[in-house]
Amino acid sequence: MSIVRPTLTYGCEVWPMTVQIEQNLRTFENRILRVICGPVFDTSTDRWRRRKNAEIREIAKVPYITSYVKDQRIQWLGHAMRREETNEVRASIEYKPTGKKPRGRPKKRWMDGMRQDLERLEATDWEKRIQDRDYWRSVTVAAKTLAEL
Repeated sequence: MSIVRPTLTYGCEVWPMTVQIEQNLRTFENRILRVICGPVFDTSTDRWRRRKNAEIREIAKVPYITSYVKDQRIQWLGHAMRREETNEVRASIEYKPTGKKPRGRPKKRWMDGMRQDLERLEATDWEKRIQDRDYWRSVTVAAKTLAEL
């Protein structure tokens, strides 16, 4: 898992996390962990069986990959927002398009997902306190320790 996770999550800081992406990541992670942990011999039926997800989590003791991705995104948000106001990265995060929206359901933007994650962490006034590195470090630690963000 030490090689698979970094390869899988390369550039995850800028992904807009949709439900479909989260589901695909969880499925892939469980599949890899199931291969690593291997099957178990069931003595009651005298057959080999696949391990259940709960058994895999108990053996592997690694945080969910979706929590890892969201933690990385929160960490990167703090890094990007502490840059100068004229910086291109910060300007692209703070950009608000003008004009009329197209019909239908709006696309989920990166910042919308970030706000949603920070609300789940109960990070109050994060926009004003983002310059405080100690506060932001505590927010990222809280994101790492949550079982499922």
